[in-house]
Amino acid sequence: MTPDDDALRQLTPAEQADYWLTLLDSPLAGDDERQAFQIWLESEPAHRRAWQKAQAFWQHLDGINDDQVAEIERSLAQRTSTVPISNVVDIKADTTPKFAQKLMPVAASLLLAAMLNFAVVNGYFADYRTTTAEQRLVRLEDGSTVLLNTNSSLSVDYAADARTVSLSGEAYFSVTGNPDRPFTVHTAGGEVRALGTAFDVKQIGDDLTITVYEHAVRVALKQGETVERLQEGQRVSSHGGHVDALESVNLRQTAAWQRRQLVFAGQPLAQVVEELNRYRKGRIVIFGQDLAEHRVTGVFDTHEPEQALATIENILGLQEWRFGDALVILRRPK
Repeated sequence: MTPDDDALRQLTPAEQADYWLTLLDSPLAGDDERQAFQIWLESEPAHRRAWQKAQAFWQHLDGINDDQVAEIERSLAQRTSTVPISNVVDIKADTTPKFAQKLMPVAASLLLAAMLNFAVVNGYFADYRTTTAEQRLVRLEDGSTVLLNTNSSLSVDYAADARTVSLSGEAYFSVTGNPDRPFTVHTAGGEVRALGTAFDVKQIGDDLTITVYEHAVRVALKQGETVERLQEGQRVSSHGGHVDALESVNLRQTAAWQRRQLVFAGQPLAQVVEELNRYRKGRIVIFGQDLAEHRVTGVFDTHEPEQALATIENILGLQEWRFGDALVILRRPK
């Protein structure tokens, strides 16, 4: 299974090295793969440096215990859409450090999915979509506008008596009024209906959040619960189709993403990391529940998620371990 050259070139040298390390330590590696690896390794000095760093990374992590490995696996399982390949890749016990034997299949599911385009692309057949850290302003035929946030997709289905769109991800809607053609946003967690208003819908996994900026909307969740009138300045959050909270919010703060900012005011680090993960490739994982609950306050640029991560690490005095850009592990220093 030699990699596609074009796909490989889309990865950074560090990601390429991680891919090769994973592949060569699996039963999938044969003579063709080893020959291709040697060609890659010798083609550029940056490749050899990246390869040496990848090997050193796993040696450095060899002391982590089983509970910590399980914590990483649980976090990745909850927050990645890639298909695990641990049942396919069997790491060689005689050539790989103990920790790598445990965790490398998890990282492999991220790296090989990226390499082979194995992950399902959200909204591939949608009318409009954005990639990581991209925003896109869409003007619909009735004059309504939609600002799509990172990794989002929108499908449009307009009829004579209804305006219907389907959303995955996050978007801000500014809807033109037309009582004869109600405007409805469908998501995996429920739907939002408005005649003419401005509101934000965020559907990530099983979590749905709706914030109203002008006038009001009606919310119907997939489990049958409804909010008949969500008004300007209010936000409703749901998980799995059930209402979690209905609250008043600071609209300037909630609209920060539209200005390409992330604003946190005492949010848990786990929530901050979850947001950063939406604006960068790969995953950030936190070691320890106490660290995950540590409160963070700050304003960060969505164009610079790595700078935001570095700032948080510096302020909290954290240590990071990197598996290329695919996996970053945060923990307190020993």
